[in-house]
Amino acid sequence: MKVRALLWSIMLMALGIGAEGARLPQTAAPPQAPESEIKLTPSEIELYKSAQTLIDWTPSQIQHSPYLHKLRPAGRQDQLPTILDRVGQTVTRMFHNFRNVSCDEKIVSAAYRYRFHNSSGGNYLPGSHVSRRFRYIIVRRPRGDLPAFAEYRTDLKGNPIDVTADDTRLQGFFMITWDFASTFLYLSPADQHDNRYRYLGIQTIRNRECHVVGFAQDPEKVQRGNRFYIGSYGVVNLVQGMAWIDTQTFQILRVMIWLLAPRKDIGLSSQTSTVDFFPVRPSGTDKVLWLPRDVRVEDLYRGMKVRNIHQYSNYKLFRVESTIKP
Repeated sequence: MKVRALLWSIMLMALGIGAEGARLPQTAAPPQAPESEIKLTPSEIELYKSAQTLIDWTPSQIQHSPYLHKLRPAGRQDQLPTILDRVGQTVTRMFHNFRNVSCDEKIVSAAYRYRFHNSSGGNYLPGSHVSRRFRYIIVRRPRGDLPAFAEYRTDLKGNPIDVTADDTRLQGFFMITWDFASTFLYLSPADQHDNRYRYLGIQTIRNRECHVVGFAQDPEKVQRGNRFYIGSYGVVNLVQGMAWIDTQTFQILRVMIWLLAPRKDIGLSSQTSTVDFFPVRPSGTDKVLWLPRDVRVEDLYRGMKVRNIHQYSNYKLFRVESTIKP
């Protein structure tokens, strides 16, 4: 997961929501590789080690979670090893069968600034609002034994978007977000060595009965993280979340992630993203891939509430063509 930010008349942030992100390239070619392994400072490790996670939720907290309506709670954890093994096999198969793809992307972004009325509180006032279309590209880029993707966007003519400069095509956005295909990798066998898991129960979404598995990254083992950038300054955010896994196919239908601990040192109070995966047959192949279709991202940063809605469609195989000219 990544967040990058630029400063214009208002602050523009860019958040990569997947398990790993990549800086947008300067040319039309995809990035050469995901970024190097993360390094946490001692103070960050202590912050995350003391964090309260959903792994330790009480039955009452599970019952009252707004995301677990009509959940049939798990009485025991004896099913968890089997579920993790089966979903790990599914994730491995998804990654190995993945084909580089591009698609149409629509982003609707809104920002709201908090205004105090009196000592009893206030409300959020509408700020910037923008809707724009791009092309989105997902390229498989393993990092050693760790599965990873490089994800970036271009304009509709295929020209790369550069979030590290004052790109006029991004004006109006308070926050730029990407890296959504990567979210299912939190259940990969490689990540299972680095995360803590808890079986929460069974819930029905999209007319499919799903195992709901909670996870939280271990700050002393983690190999991938959410990079949050404000200008050239960046920090690593670790996450916790839930995955909805089809009880029959062990396919991941949805992943929701949020901060393992608030980052008050940089003003990031909360960050939540929800990625819904659907079966897609990209144009140019007969393979069915599970890819993001609907994504919702919400952040609370220095009193500013930001929401990005992403919609993806028209998936195609992505190919790079080159011509040598004198």
